[in-house]
Amino acid sequence: MKEQVAIQSLLHSQLLAIQSRNASFSLRSFAGKVGVHVGALSSIMSGKRKVSRDLAERITRSLLPDPQKRMEILDLFPERRKSVDRSGGEVVPPRYAELEAAQFKAIAEWEHYAVLSLMNCRDFEDSPDWIAGRLGITEFRASEVLRRLFTVGLIRWGEGHRLERTHQAVRTSDDMADLSLRKSHEVTLDLAKESLERDAIHERDFTYVTMAIDPRNIGVAKEMVRKFQDEIAEVLESGERTEVYRFATQLIPFTRLGK
Repeated sequence: MKEQVAIQSLLHSQLLAIQSRNASFSLRSFAGKVGVHVGALSSIMSGKRKVSRDLAERITRSLLPDPQKRMEILDLFPERRKSVDRSGGEVVPPRYAELEAAQFKAIAEWEHYAVLSLMNCRDFEDSPDWIAGRLGITEFRASEVLRRLFTVGLIRWGEGHRLERTHQAVRTSDDMADLSLRKSHEVTLDLAKESLERDAIHERDFTYVTMAIDPRNIGVAKEMVRKFQDEIAEVLESGERTEVYRFATQLIPFTRLGK
């Protein structure tokens, strides 16, 4: 019964959240987003229809980008019947939830890329309390980020037991329709809003241009943006690296300047 209540609660909360931003968003539109017929969705939300584990997987995957949060709901459902191999032994399917969750968070949450960039600074120290102080986060959060970066293979212990990156450059695929990347873009917009209110004008940069365009040139424009990103990174990363920034047409600081 708990699993049915959890699904109903998820559906109601997600619909209310969307309608708070768009009052005209209908139940039919929500059904299309979830991938369920509107009549069936209405019955599920009112408690008149039970949800199977397979349907719960479809619903949670469409509404919850974080694999860990999906598993918290799916774990309430009875496990699928275990298959049997030719020798008569049970075949237990592998559980990838923990790794998927770590991968999602490493892409979606800003602290992970910030720590990777912080490792390129001349004064970097691999202790959680130092990282916490530089990024303005808690020591617990810093330890959690380090553990996750180890899990997904982006950092390791090198010679002299010093922390090092496994790759000097990390980039996600362009135009990748991935929920974790969408979440990352949302986080970047939120961080830009915070920087606009918090940071002095000489510590950040916000610019934009409005124009009439030919949409057929968007592909070329994207290539130019990627090239410009590489060029500006080359300029900013030259010299003595002491701070961590994110450039997303806004240039905003991640580290606590002068600390």
